[in-house]
Amino acid sequence: MKKQKDLISIIGQVYNEEVMLPIFYEAFCKFTKKMNYVDFELIFVNDASKDKSLDIIKGLAKKDNRVKYISMSKNFGREACAMAGFENASGNFVTTMDVDLQDPFELIEKMYDAITKEHYDIAAAKATTRKGYSGFHKFCTNLFFKISNKISTVKMLDGQREFRLMTRQVVDALLMYKEYNLFNKGLLNDVGFKIKWIEYENVERVAGDTKFPYKRMINYAITGLIDYSVFPLRFILYLGIFFLIAAFILLITIIVFAIVSIHINFTILILSEILLILFGIVLIALGIMSLYLAQIHLEVKHRPLYIVKEDNIQRKGDVCEK
Repeated sequence: MKKQKDLISIIGQVYNEEVMLPIFYEAFCKFTKKMNYVDFELIFVNDASKDKSLDIIKGLAKKDNRVKYISMSKNFGREACAMAGFENASGNFVTTMDVDLQDPFELIEKMYDAITKEHYDIAAAKATTRKGYSGFHKFCTNLFFKISNKISTVKMLDGQREFRLMTRQVVDALLMYKEYNLFNKGLLNDVGFKIKWIEYENVERVAGDTKFPYKRMINYAITGLIDYSVFPLRFILYLGIFFLIAAFILLITIIVFAIVSIHINFTILILSEILLILFGIVLIALGIMSLYLAQIHLEVKHRPLYIVKEDNIQRKGDVCEK
């Protein structure tokens, strides 16, 4: 009996990528022809693109039955898109990719060999360079990884990407996480399992502009820090204790000066500065606690992680027309 081929599901996250989609699909076809000992399906998750991305995807799906698509009712973000892909992937191996081709197809073959021949559960990409990124972007990214690894329960490697090939067991484990506020870069490390890191040199986006501006990058970083660390809350407590002790020492100093009749003209100024500092700390503390409360507020609502407007996914139990 002929052994059935493995099926690799590639999840391509799409937001306003009308320029890149034909280039990405051409690269996909070229690669899969080379790796013809494995079957592939390509699931495009369209995050409510405002350009012609969905029309292009539908055109590709008509001419290639390996192409599937899921189109969101509104923009839910890359984390939700990844989970939608995981939930609808049919493959016994699954990977997510950015359609800007910064995730090289060639690595999939190395990842597949690492899992099937070396018995890893996950084969993950780790960029050794940040070619194509600005100096400020590199600085922010390096700073995030340093801070995160100091205060978070989940450790991440500098340069690690969400591009990784996973077994079905790993994907099923990921789907057990039901948080509304997802941070996949940490989540993919949090599930455990045996990981092989495959290093490669980062390449620049082939065409188009990045869909991950600084504002979204900052929000993404904050979510990551809050999701896997309570250190900011502990830091507020430590800071409060420090200033309580400092205020007590200052009070004793003022009392001593008053007893020995030493008059200091800038005492009021110092006290005013201290009050301003304390007021600033209180506002920062309230801000940090508000972030955690906001996370809790969203979680307890049990809102759907994403809403699908349309797709061409054939699920188990669906009746096929003859």
